[in-house]
Amino acid sequence: MTSNSSPSPLDQLPPEWPDRGCSSFHTVGPVRWHVQQQGDGPTVLLLHGTGGSTHSWASCTAPLARRYRVVAIDLPGHGFTQPADRDARTRQPFALTDMASAVAALLRQLDVRPRFAVGHSAGMPVLMQLALQGDIAPQHLLGVCPALVPPPAWYVQLVAPVLAAVVESDAVAAGGAWVAQRTPLVRLMLESAGSALTAPQLARYEWLCRQPDHVHAALSMMSRWDLPALLREAATLHTPITLLAGRADRWVPLAALRRAAARLPAATLVDVPGGHLLPEEHPAEVLSRIEGP
Repeated sequence: MTSNSSPSPLDQLPPEWPDRGCSSFHTVGPVRWHVQQQGDGPTVLLLHGTGGSTHSWASCTAPLARRYRVVAIDLPGHGFTQPADRDARTRQPFALTDMASAVAALLRQLDVRPRFAVGHSAGMPVLMQLALQGDIAPQHLLGVCPALVPPPAWYVQLVAPVLAAVVESDAVAAGGAWVAQRTPLVRLMLESAGSALTAPQLARYEWLCRQPDHVHAALSMMSRWDLPALLREAATLHTPITLLAGRADRWVPLAALRRAAARLPAATLVDVPGGHLLPEEHPAEVLSRIEGP
């Protein structure tokens, strides 16, 4: 007998995927979101960075869930968050303000009001945009190796729009996934971040980078964001902010992050040992600063 039932979205997750038992899927507008929730108490919202997914927080979620309601989200196109249907693919929210508004709509549907919000790398600009829009009002924002080092203005105005037309194409995404599957590119790229990952941690990134949609989303985010505009507006934020920097981070160098932090009156910069992937490499450093410096 042939079953007519559709496969569950959960079937997309490898059996050993971190916190798989906490996963659920929620369609809001053009996006079908992958969300992981666990624990009870005040809410901690976790947003990963470009090219990451909920797995980036795997070393942090169990300790947090002993005290908090932990909500981790795959950002649009990343991990297991995908277009709601075929027609929605061209309407995915990859620009920073669009992505923040889409996350806000999801949070409203889930009734998530974070007391603490933590963003790794590009996840921090999304949280800052959410706060600027009034969609979240946490007691504390924690940026872990936050991607707040903007390119020069000439790049944003002249190069990025042209580059976006190239890197966001399906052919480039498929080519990137092909290269990830057949070469050590992902391993070499992650080694350049200055972090030492375990074999299982590395294998998760390698698996993700073999998925063309994931590659397309990462490239689209990098090509569409206007960080200088965000930093100008973020100077008005009153929410206490901690920026946690890895001294060995080669992707967001400490000196450049210090200059960005100086433009944010509410921010405190703390540097610790480690590279760009601190939530996986040194989770205790992240956990100790959720509530503030």
